Amino acid sequence: MKTRRLPEIDLAKFAVIDDQEHLEGSLRAFNTGGGSWSYGPSRQLIPDILAARLPLVGDLSAPSWEIISAEILRRCTRGEVQEQSNLEVSDLLYKYCGTEKWRSAKIDMHALPIGFGDSVRYWSDVVIQDDNGLFIPFFDHRRTKGLKGIQENRFVFSMQNFWIRERFLDLRSARLAVISFPTARKMRGLSIQFGKEEELMSYDELDSRVRRVYEAWAKVSEERTTKRRETGTDGPTPFGF
Repeated sequence: MKTRRLPEIDLAKFAVIDDQEHLEGSLRAFNTGGGSWSYGPSRQLIPDILAARLPLVGDLSAPSWEIISAEILRRCTRGEVQEQSNLEVSDLLYKYCGTEKWRSAKIDMHALPIGFGDSVRYWSDVVIQDDNGLFIPFFDHRRTKGLKGIQENRFVFSMQNFWIRERFLDLRSARLAVISFPTARKMRGLSIQFGKEEELMSYDELDSRVRRVYEAWAKVSEERTTKRRETGTDGPTPFGF
């Protein structure tokens, strides 16, 4: 049975849970929920929001907020809440980038295959330069249920290090960053956490943690499928719809 894909943020949360019973309990709670909308439109437009330059092309005119916001609305298909939430975080990032005078370049970093038919992207195909040099960002758009713990960020930094810095020689010295958005709408600043080299996980540890999560996820998913079959709630209703 093909298990449902775990979003990057949720995978990071589950991957740092060491207790097996706690891990499976958390996955069961996750399996009964699931959001009705996502920040996909905002994530997809990050290079445009940051006015990321294309290598070999040079400076191009940055798209205006009017153009970006219209495109976000076009891509939102889950109602007003999704539209408003995506506009808010994108507007924050657009203005913050201008205030901090970030310069960005677009680099196709691809997704990292993790087995189980899935892949992850703890990056946004952009590299940012601030006053202290280059950094590779992962944007955590979730304002209330995002990455909160040090270990969760450490997992993200380690993924970035393994897939980006070890594959792109010119990014070996780039810093690793997780950028979070404020929980309150009136707050305008972003929170930026940078990784520490001595705390990065090895490939073997990353592989072990991801494998453990997905094996537990497959077990939990199968439990739910079996329960549906036993209770007669799986498949078409007696009325055929």
